[in-house]
Amino acid sequence: MRMELRYTGGQVVCVDFAEMAERLPVFAELKHPDFFQQAAVTDWGHSLQWPNGEGLDADRLMEMALEQARRTDTLTFRHWQDRNGLSLAQAAAAIGLLRRTVSQYRTGVRPIPRTVALACKGWEAERV
Repeated sequence: MRMELRYTGGQVVCVDFAEMAERLPVFAELKHPDFFQQAAVTDWGHSLQWPNGEGLDADRLMEMALEQARRTDTLTFRHWQDRNGLSLAQAAAAIGLLRRTVSQYRTGVRPIPRTVALACKGWEAERV
């Protein structure tokens, strides 16, 4: 019940769907190998969907891969960016980084340095 996913930028992640299929009844059919293999890329590459209409968007799939790889640094960064409604450019400006660097942090290509994690917390604290 594992799938290798390739994102536009060339990043490849592995997602294991076993726990999700056990925990969420709506995804129980994924336990059947023939059904699992019928997954299709939809929404112009922005989601994965099975014949029963159930699916996951690319962001959730990335988060699952990061969770399973125990990349809490990246998950924390993504949640900070999403919670504050920041685009890549806005997040970069907020903490004094390049947009490309923020993109690499968001996708887990680069680990999040402690100084960046602290900058995110500081930026958010100033906004309150």
